[in-house]
Amino acid sequence: MGSSSPPPPPPPVQIDHLLSQFPITPKPDPDGPIPAQTPVPVAARSALMLALTPELCDVLHRELAPSPDDDPFFARCLRQSQLRLEALAASLRPPSSSSSAAPLARVPPPPPSLPPQQELQVRLPQEPGAGSGSNPSSSKKRARAATEVVRATHLSPADHLRYRALVRRARLTFEALRSSYQRQETSSGLRNRHDLRASSQMLAAGHWLHRDVRIVGDIPGVLVGDAFYYRAEICVVGLHTAPQAGIGYIPASLLDEGHPVATSIVSSGGYLDDEDTGDVLVYTGSGGRQRHRLDHHANQTLERGNLALHNSYLYGVEVRVIRGHDIDHGPHRKVYVYDGLYRVISSTFGPGKSGHDVCKFKLVRLPGQDDLASKTWHTAKLLKESMDARIRPPRYISLDLSKGAEVLRVPVCNKLDDDRSPLLFEYIVHPEFPVPPAHEPVKQHRGCHCATGCGSKCRCERKNGGGPLYTEDETLVMGRPVVYECGALCGCPVTCVNRVTQRGMKHRLEVFRSNETGWGVRALDLIQPGAFVCEYTGHVVVMDDQPGSALMEGRSIIDPRRFPERWREWGDASAVEPNMKRRQFTKLAGPGYVLDVSHKRNVACYISHSCTPNVFLQFVLRGNEDESFPHLMVFAMETIPPMRELSIDYGIDGEIMELMGS
Repeated sequence: MGSSSPPPPPPPVQIDHLLSQFPITPKPDPDGPIPAQTPVPVAARSALMLALTPELCDVLHRELAPSPDDDPFFARCLRQSQLRLEALAASLRPPSSSSSAAPLARVPPPPPSLPPQQELQVRLPQEPGAGSGSNPSSSKKRARAATEVVRATHLSPADHLRYRALVRRARLTFEALRSSYQRQETSSGLRNRHDLRASSQMLAAGHWLHRDVRIVGDIPGVLVGDAFYYRAEICVVGLHTAPQAGIGYIPASLLDEGHPVATSIVSSGGYLDDEDTGDVLVYTGSGGRQRHRLDHHANQTLERGNLALHNSYLYGVEVRVIRGHDIDHGPHRKVYVYDGLYRVISSTFGPGKSGHDVCKFKLVRLPGQDDLASKTWHTAKLLKESMDARIRPPRYISLDLSKGAEVLRVPVCNKLDDDRSPLLFEYIVHPEFPVPPAHEPVKQHRGCHCATGCGSKCRCERKNGGGPLYTEDETLVMGRPVVYECGALCGCPVTCVNRVTQRGMKHRLEVFRSNETGWGVRALDLIQPGAFVCEYTGHVVVMDDQPGSALMEGRSIIDPRRFPERWREWGDASAVEPNMKRRQFTKLAGPGYVLDVSHKRNVACYISHSCTPNVFLQFVLRGNEDESFPHLMVFAMETIPPMRELSIDYGIDGEIMELMGS
């Protein structure tokens, strides 16, 4: 961040807040709001302002420290007055030293239970839903019985993979439930929060992650940059605690000291006093604002989440930051991104831009983490703008690997060495399946006669066992052994919802050189879960009586039958919702061919292998195509953010993949 002049000192704090008089009769509700206080006469207020100094504020700050024996309401009032004193002392210091001065002497807290230097070993939780039985109410009670506060440390690579798989499984279940509930609402005409309904069902079934513990710091299996379309999904994976709350915190009852501590915040820039430069975030506390309004209509109070975030400042507890971003496309034009861990370095209370008192917390990002999503997304945006202007960025060896064959350009980037091997292959968009010999009868299947668009009565749709293939936003509803799309003999237009894969790529991809995977593929756009990504293609080799060893000799072969059936995981919520049992599909013989990518290939051939993939392979047939020659279509298994590498399960765990010769 560039140098700049010191910020102007904050406006003076009203003395009315400093000299609060604490009513003790009748005793107020300890959990209720702090009532309005009696104003101090103007003369007394002016005299006190002349006598106050930063040093005197420090003394008063220490004198106002609550003791363990104080009444809860009285102690909360004391803490709120201390916070106002900090803001007042900051306003009295000279501007030249206000930005670098040491903070006020804090209330001497009891030995914190979460000091930064102490690492609590996390115990591996059981599988979600394990041992929950069949009674949702009992699992819900157990889900709320978190009594242990931990920090995940010293995880082995195997632990990371296991947790990543748990997170992926939870997200798949959430999306399957949410999508099913949304379709029910559409058909019934009712309006409901299908995302909240899905998360509630998972909570009742014991499928929220880490509900038996409260985790401080990073959540195992969640990566910096992971994107989510729904706040409820953030809670399902353990990043946050409540879908509608901006501050997630550990209640005081779970900590020995009896003080709540914040562990996560969701920042969407919804408050007038919020400031965000990426690595530094000024976050306004909760309360005092009407929904869909930026300005405050009432004073905020130092309680609940605000108090917990203030205690995180006192104790030095790191906080997970999730940012909400507005987007042009998506279920509700919003996406939430995990941006890593931040430290609260200041906590102040005083008049905000709307004139009402607000809690303001300044957070600074901890070093040593992956790049911010805002930075990587901006990089992707600049790259796309360069592609559109036909300007080749540095270290890009091609602006379009497909040479115009794909709907969207496929750039190639190599910032590591001088390897240009992707340019040596012939790019092929679609596989060239063999035409049956003239003496063999061709199975003729009549196409549908849906002139305007296909629906529940479509002949092609009925071949899939009933129910829609794709949603209105063109995402796959459920994985199947084979998806039957409309074909050349059908009367429906190319815009038909059952022709999603025939319209080509909708999301920009980039081939890039990587230290970890050789050549890989990453997204330049935000890809929605269930969205079609691309087709996997190469030279088609028919599996007649030719032995496998003869096929492999001197060739790079992709065998479609080796891909694990990851399609079974997409759209499956049977583990949570018993009424959503997976349909029984007719087992097919499988493809009768392999792909030789030694000389002909496309962008999909550079997708790397992973046992926790973010894309999967789905067989697709169009119209009257031969069932021995299905298309190999790649779909997204989760929300894929820009600049995230694509990975697929080739079914070769423990083997060395040498398909690309790199």
